[in-house]
Parts: sequence; structure tokens; C-alpha cells
Amino acid sequence: MNARPRINWFSPLPPTRSEIARQTLTLLPELSARAEVIVWSNDSIYDEAAAAHATIKRYDPAHPPWREINRAEVTFYQMGNDPHYHEDIWRVSRQHPGVVILHDLKLQHFFAGLLTETKTLTRREYLELVEVHHSTSGVDLAESFLDAQIGIEALAEECPLMGAVVEGSLATIVHSEAARELISRSASVPTAYLRLPAGGPGPPDESFLGKRNWDGGLYRLVLFGFLGPNRRLPAILKALSLFPKRDRFHLDIYGTMDGAEQIVQLACCFGLEELVTWHGFVSDAELEFALQRSHLALNLRHPTMGEASGSQLHAWQYALPSLVSPTGWYSALPHDTVGFVRPEHETEDIQAHLAGLLEAPERYRAMGLKARQFVGEHCTTGAYADGIMELVARLPEFQAIRIAHNLADRAGSSMSAWAEPDGLSGGAAHAIHALVSGYFRPPHARP
Repeated sequence: MNARPRINWFSPLPPTRSEIARQTLTLLPELSARAEVIVWSNDSIYDEAAAAHATIKRYDPAHPPWREINRAEVTFYQMGNDPHYHEDIWRVSRQHPGVVILHDLKLQHFFAGLLTETKTLTRREYLELVEVHHSTSGVDLAESFLDAQIGIEALAEECPLMGAVVEGSLATIVHSEAARELISRSASVPTAYLRLPAGGPGPPDESFLGKRNWDGGLYRLVLFGFLGPNRRLPAILKALSLFPKRDRFHLDIYGTMDGAEQIVQLACCFGLEELVTWHGFVSDAELEFALQRSHLALNLRHPTMGEASGSQLHAWQYALPSLVSPTGWYSALPHDTVGFVRPEHETEDIQAHLAGLLEAPERYRAMGLKARQFVGEHCTTGAYADGIMELVARLPEFQAIRIAHNLADRAGSSMSAWAEPDGLSGGAAHAIHALVSGYFRPPHARP
């Protein structure tokens, strides 16, 4: 391998309204210091800052430029849940094995979106994917979803369809130890855990800390990012509306939202017109200003999609104490950096934290400072880029494992005609699999 390897990086880029796009842009300076990076985008418009650190190339997913793609030692695919941003990446990854960077574990929203939003997946193709990865019981649930008998959240809980994204890949990167263990149990893919880096540079210094007023005046709550149903906005509005001293708070909401009209109407029904401001999607500069003046971030996720939160890391960069749901990745966060809100006691817990902020603001201020220290020490782009390069160095290992798994599959299939599944055929496949199952050692998890 070359001293300076060549890397393909398939990812959305700003101005795409995606946290993954923001993270790619932030990572590029560190990654390009270690490798020659080609970022592949299907959009002709992108932030010029990306071109300062990488070669940006456009691709047609129907006719990928294979000759150019094959010049790189390895290809990385950034995969999230939005079909508009990640469909083309997924389709290329199925034809050209590489390393999948998984930002969500429940990918049912992605595949259902291909069927119902972009309409680039047929009902038959969708159900075939479900059957391959979740058998006939999964198909029954998927059909119930398509017939509007159950919701997407219930379907994703039982049929996450994660396997349809990671199958055939050389390796997978996830951002929590729980996710690594889950994939290791459910898919024959080497899986590495790297701590997700903060998706922005954060404030240049700590001068903003002196401007944040903790003297008992008005406290500003902030909620930002992609505001899907699992962000618990109705529960937050209800808790605020019933809080006796609600006039001591103002809630600022930034980002795109599912069902925006209904949520705004709900806020009006709760009598919160004067206490809530809806900002929509704003520029980075506007969001930075908002984070600098806020006192408490609200980042509930129930149910969780299973992976780390870039918006949480960004809030921590601004020393913001945060309220989170104790599920998935969030449950393992340092307890002195967040306040937990139990899904079964949301109103009670949110109000307890609001009361706590009024009674002991210094405790929440200290929580934010601890969080800023934690993200600065453990969630850096440099550490993440080092982890990426460790995987690049181990490419031959990944290729050997993939060949061995393919051989195991072929052994079982080719002998199935003359041996019982539990006899020689199955035994050969399992023996070959056992030879390689302990061969992959994941990179050390970042502390």
C-alpha cells in the first residue's frame, strides 16, 4: 500500500441539510493530512471549503465511474436514514464493497422512504429485502406497515433492516460499543467502534461562557437538528405548559420538522405562543449564536435509532447541559454531563430538571462545563481520522475475511444437493466460518 493511500469517501456535503454532511466537512482537514481523499457527491453544489482539503467528484449512480473509483485502496460509504441523501451511496456500495460508516442502526426509515418517498424501490423489492433479513415474520410486519396497520417506529423496532446496508461490505464503522456488539452478533462483517467526532469546530475560545447569564433571569432552552417524532417535542411542550414557573423559560426550536403544522397548533393549544420561537433551518452562524446564549439543550430520543448524536456533541462544545433519554448510546453518556428523562416519566422528569435549573443553576452550569471538557478530550476529528487510517492499513485482512465468508456460503450451497443441512454441508460452512471468526480484531474503542 502507498505511504499516502488514496481513499474514496461517498458522503453528502454542505449545504445539504445533514449532520453527516457537516461531519464530513469537519473531518476532511484531518483526513487529508493522512491520505489523498476523493469525496464523491451526486450534487453539483457543495461548500467550497471541502475542495480545499479533498478532490470533489460528481458521480451518476446509474453509471458510476468504476475506473476512477477502483484507483483508490479503499472506499468509505457514509450511511444515514434519509433516502434523499443516501440512496445513491447505498446503491454504489452494493456494487463496490467498501467500509460502511453506519450512523443509524434502524434503517427501516431509509428503505421505507425509498418505497414511499423517492419511489425508487418497488413493493416487491422492499418485501424481498425484509424477507432476506427478517424472514417471513418480518414480511408480515412490513405488510402491516404498508397497509397502515402499524407505524414505522414499531416496524423498525422489530425489523431494523440494518443487514441490507452492511451485507457485502468489507467492514463497518459504528459509534457506540453497543452498536458494535449488535452487528457482531447479527452480521458476518468486521465491525469497529470509533467515537463520533463533533461535527463542527465549535467556539474558537471560551469568551462566550462569560456572556451566558446564570443569575436567575430568563433561561433559554434550545432544541435543534432534524426533529423527527422520536425527538419528543409534544411531550416537551406539554411539560413546559404545565410547569408553574414556565414564564421563566423560552424555548427556541431550530431545524426541519416532521408534521410542523400540527406541532405549532399543539403549542398554541398549550398557550405557549409567547414562550416558543420556531426558527426553522438556519445558517451555521445563527445556530452558533443560539447555542452560545442558551442554558439547556433538549435532546430526547425515544425510541432511539441506535446510534450516536452529532447534535449532542455540538451542544457539548458550547458547554450546554443537556436533557437526554437514557436509551441506546445516550444511556452510556457520563452522568455528570447530561440529565436523564425517563421515557415513561417524561413530564415529571422534564419539570424536575426545570425546577432544578431555577433552584441550582450552578449545578447545571457545571454539568455543561464537564460536557465541554469531555467532548474536547474524547470526540476529536484527529482521533477519528487515526481510527480511519488504522482500518485502511488493515484492508488486506478485511478482504481475506470476505473471501473466507464467501467460500463458507458457497460450500454450504454447493453441497446442499447431496448432504443434509445439519451434516457435511452445514459442517463445512461452519468450519470455514470458524477459521476466520476470530481473525478480525477491532481497533481499540476510543475512551
